[in-house]
Parts: sequence; C-alpha cells; structure tokens
Amino acid sequence: MSTKSNPLQNGWTLIAHTSYQIYANKHSYILIDDESDVVLRFAVQENEIEIFSSNWNLNYKVNLGFKTIKVMNSPEE
Repeated sequence: MSTKSNPLQNGWTLIAHTSYQIYANKHSYILIDDESDVVLRFAVQENEIEIFSSNWNLNYKVNLGFKTIKVMNSPEE
C-alpha cells in the first residue's frame, strides 16, 4: 500500500493511502475515498484529536507522541 503524509494544523500529520483526498476547514478535516465516501471526519488541536465519525470498517492508529494519525485501510478493502 502506497501512502502519503499530509500535514495538518498544530504539527499533526495524517498518513493515508495516496488515493484518499483530504479537505480542511480550520482545524476540522474530512478524508474521502475514491468513491466520494467520507472515510473519517475529525478535528485536531494542539494536544488532542477528536474523531466525529468514521467509516464502519476503518482501521486507524493515533500516535500522540508524534502527532500522527495513520489510516491502515486501502481503498479496495
């Protein structure tokens, strides 16, 4: 699976498959797959992340120390 790092506000980084698209509004984000479905909706602050919703089968990891969110799913899954 090829991934891309996407810089977010406050030093956060989102790592996800290259086909996913990310859209931002201030500190809030949505991650969209190649079928235009919202995969993840979240917001970041300096020291926290808030997940508003996610696709039912989404597998992701949050590393607070490195301020990274890694989406493990490929769009084909």
